[in-house]
Amino acid sequence: ALLEYDTEYEQFLDRVHAVYIAVPHHLHYEMARRALLRGKHVLCEKPLALAREEAEELFRIAAEKGVVLLEALKTAFCPAFQQLTSLAGSGVIGSIKAVDATFTKLIEDETAREYDPMQAGGAWTELGSYPAFAVGKLLGTDPRRVRFVTCRNSHTGVDVFTRAEFLYSNAVATATAAIGAKQEDSRLNRKYFANFEGDGLRYELGVFLRLIHGCHHGNRLLTREDSMFMADVASRFRRGECVDEIS
Repeated sequence: ALLEYDTEYEQFLDRVHAVYIAVPHHLHYEMARRALLRGKHVLCEKPLALAREEAEELFRIAAEKGVVLLEALKTAFCPAFQQLTSLAGSGVIGSIKAVDATFTKLIEDETAREYDPMQAGGAWTELGSYPAFAVGKLLGTDPRRVRFVTCRNSHTGVDVFTRAEFLYSNAVATATAAIGAKQEDSRLNRKYFANFEGDGLRYELGVFLRLIHGCHHGNRLLTREDSMFMADVASRFRRGECVDEIS
């Protein structure tokens, strides 16, 4: 079966100029790497890689081959998020001292892919890229310290709730991800409105195509440094670095 899969993927790469990778997380690095080595442009679902070293290698190969490598984290390319970062950067709300970013949802089926440790399941690998990206975009990708608090599923061992705590020289932040809890509190929120057509994928695809054709404007929306930051946070958590567990 593995031989057939390898052969089919190589044959597929023979017929295309670019690939969109949306397989389980633990396969992202290897499939992206093989496509890049063949000189194909790659749009890869988040997380691009599960370790900083893997992300570094992918960007190095892409640079050597002269092709585009872009992480498919659609938040980065949506007009509403660009409006948010523009407002934050304008100084209209003053100097940002704290950011709290959260992405949670309830997945009750413990046989689902998200609960499978063999497929890099868990709350952080599934959802953590989104809040971590928001923190990095608003406060920068070089925090002084990162710590985690996590709660694991008693049957599979994957995290069902994880909060990353970031300390910067002039600010603090938390990024929370959960697949076994749901957080919602819209009180006192100020609302802004922007177009969001379809399910949002068109925005990242548009940037991907513009990058392929040599327009580098999209580079600032989700940069190499952004992807490296998200991969670094994920690898710290998976290594058990500064992780406290709760029950």
